[in-house]
Amino acid sequence: TVMPVSSLWDFNNQIIPSKNEIAEALNNVDYEAIEILDNKVNLNGKKIDLGGIAKGYIADKVKEYLTENGATKGIINLGGNVIVFGDEYEVGIQKPFSDDISATLKLKNKAIVTSGIYQRYIKDNDKIYHHIIDPDTGYGVENELASVTVIGDCSMDCDALSTVCML
Repeated sequence: TVMPVSSLWDFNNQIIPSKNEIAEALNNVDYEAIEILDNKVNLNGKKIDLGGIAKGYIADKVKEYLTENGATKGIINLGGNVIVFGDEYEVGIQKPFSDDISATLKLKNKAIVTSGIYQRYIKDNDKIYHHIIDPDTGYGVENELASVTVIGDCSMDCDALSTVCML
């Protein structure tokens, strides 16, 4: 339910919302207000940001489409969300704030997802405001991590877990 806050941040145009805007938006962040009963979801006026799973979901759907249409091997790369299938492939993990690779792994039939603070951010007076929003503060999460990489069978799950690990 962090959408009211995350929608304030404009990383493309380098616009930082005011403290008052963030404080007001935080009043509408409350995952406990959402009710789920069977297959019905009641948002109770809350808005959901799917950024922590969307690319992973899409990558899984692309793989599903390709395999259903005869692909037996391949690499799907959606920038931070990679799926390899059929053969073993070498996948690199980007070094944060660099074009260099910090590690490579040989993977087969796996998803590998990296969430990091170095792709979408605003730098203002040596302070970095990044896009992985802490739902308690309305600002990018502040910890000692620059990125987290998760490997698994499902890209959407890896996407969610890498975001949660960053938080």
